[in-house]
Amino acid sequence: MENKQRILIVGAEKGIGLGLAEEFFKRNYHVTATYLNDDSKLKEIGITDPDRLFTIKVDINDHNSVGSLDRDLGDQKFDVLYMNAGIWGPEEVAQIFMTNAISPVRTARVLFNKLPKRGGMICFSTSLRGSVAGNVEGGMDIYRASKAALNILCRGLFADLHYTILSIHPGWVNTDMGTLNGTVNYEIEVDTSVRGIAGLIEQQFDSDKTEHIFVDYQGEAIPW
Repeated sequence: MENKQRILIVGAEKGIGLGLAEEFFKRNYHVTATYLNDDSKLKEIGITDPDRLFTIKVDINDHNSVGSLDRDLGDQKFDVLYMNAGIWGPEEVAQIFMTNAISPVRTARVLFNKLPKRGGMICFSTSLRGSVAGNVEGGMDIYRASKAALNILCRGLFADLHYTILSIHPGWVNTDMGTLNGTVNYEIEVDTSVRGIAGLIEQQFDSDKTEHIFVDYQGEAIPW
């Protein structure tokens, strides 16, 4: 029986976002995935069933681009909105905060009309490093602060919209960002992370709670 569930993944051209697109496609979801520069790898995912994959370019830091995405999606509805876009590195502080915190939540506020009136959820890729209580080793202060900001903005979003929100730490994954371009050891492969995340989301479908939780890819709670 065909899976009728639909997911929109914002930031899916590489790394965890690309892995999520592939994993949900394997689970027979209808996948809409955004990219910033190149969707060639995304398109490869849909070769076997192109009717279940749609790619669209968007720059979440450009409000006009997000508005165009909203219009292009029309009256489509999604069971899950997954905000995955994020950066780290030597960028300006304003750029890091915009991309990691302000723009994902702003995009979710524009697109929440694509959720059904009841049910559905919004997910964000955050980080264990966004935990204030968990910061025992220091370092990466700006990145940590941007993810902590994302978490608090998500809490405000939850208070305003009353949809379930998952703030998900995907683990230390073998990606450019997860390893800080090879300077940090990774713990898991992309496949392990995205399978855990997909399972977590599907488990949430069975919950009768509307909540905002901060968890890792295995569903373990992370202290705020």
